[in-house]
Amino acid sequence: MNIQNLIESLNQHQDAIGDEMVQKIDFDQLEKDLSAAVCALSSMEEKEKLSEKLLSEFKSEIKRMALAVSRAKGDLDSCGLVEKLLSSPDLSFEDLLFLREKVKEEFNQSFPATPQSRVMVDHGESNFQISEFKTGVKT
Repeated sequence: MNIQNLIESLNQHQDAIGDEMVQKIDFDQLEKDLSAAVCALSSMEEKEKLSEKLLSEFKSEIKRMALAVSRAKGDLDSCGLVEKLLSSPDLSFEDLLFLREKVKEEFNQSFPATPQSRVMVDHGESNFQISEFKTGVKT
């Protein structure tokens, strides 16, 4: 039984109980509907916990990128602004995605994944080899 059907069924039971029309109440169906409601609520609770964990991780990723960018640029005010936005109760999911995209763009500009230059590596007697140098990457 899907959630919408369960809600409608429970509303019908509630109306019958509210009107005190005991003869209209199907107690067997009420028991099944209440059992289904318990299962649905339990499943929803598990999904809520999972979504809270995912949201927390998503916000944490944005904070880490913003902090790295602000440290690289020497501007800690921008990181504080991002943290304030993330803690705002009015932040919608679309706004969160937009914020993540903007912070990610700044992060990628500050820490590019592509090589910035090429360096010569000396492997002994005139055995030079060109290797790529990436900023922010340990080798």
